[in-house]
Amino acid sequence: MIKIIAILLINISVFCYSYAETQNIEESKEARVLVIATEQVSISSELAARVEKINFLLGDAFKKGDVLISFDCKIYEAQKEVIQSEYDSAKIQLENDKELLDMRSIGKLQYQLSVSAVNKAKAELAIATLNVDRCEVIAPYNGKVMDVYTSIFSTIEQRQPLMDIVGDGLLEAEIVVPSNWLKWLKKDHEVQIIIDETGETLDAKIISLGATVDAISQTIELKAQFNKKYESLIPGMSGIVKF
Repeated sequence: MIKIIAILLINISVFCYSYAETQNIEESKEARVLVIATEQVSISSELAARVEKINFLLGDAFKKGDVLISFDCKIYEAQKEVIQSEYDSAKIQLENDKELLDMRSIGKLQYQLSVSAVNKAKAELAIATLNVDRCEVIAPYNGKVMDVYTSIFSTIEQRQPLMDIVGDGLLEAEIVVPSNWLKWLKKDHEVQIIIDETGETLDAKIISLGATVDAISQTIELKAQFNKKYESLIPGMSGIVKF
């Protein structure tokens, strides 16, 4: 009788241990997340100029095609006018040389030099036009201003940071999980993310699995996308994802 009781106690202990392990596994299916933007860019200056106007500041929303920052580009506009005149003159000279060539009043070499002069002026005009176009920083998509690094009337240099912007598309979450979760974790797996800053529980789904496993930590990086736009959610927030 004692032996039977002992066996029963052992079986109960094994069952309880197995159940506890199962519960721990279930409870452990969560990980930390970082909210990121799908469209985020740091805008830098493409030319040296003086800032004339900043149309959007920190937190302001803008639409695709809006002028974010404009520069005083009178010198670039004047250069374009000069090159435009040179291009027009080269075209007139080419037309005249074409007529003279047809009448055999000039040689083919002179005509070819006129063609080359037009092509050169055309290329210079394209560069001048590009510089004038760069006098306005145009929004590439709908979004908001994250930060501004310059001010009105300040003189900026090429490649100087001007502004950080973020698109208003669906946000994503970066997640790092144990690599052995790949046994059951697949793309389009539905998850819930609890945001630390707001306490909200938001719906999302796994959209991509990392291409490699970190050999040292035996983890893999995932990306999840939130199912819709949440007004309270902004890049940089963190939280816990529950699988």
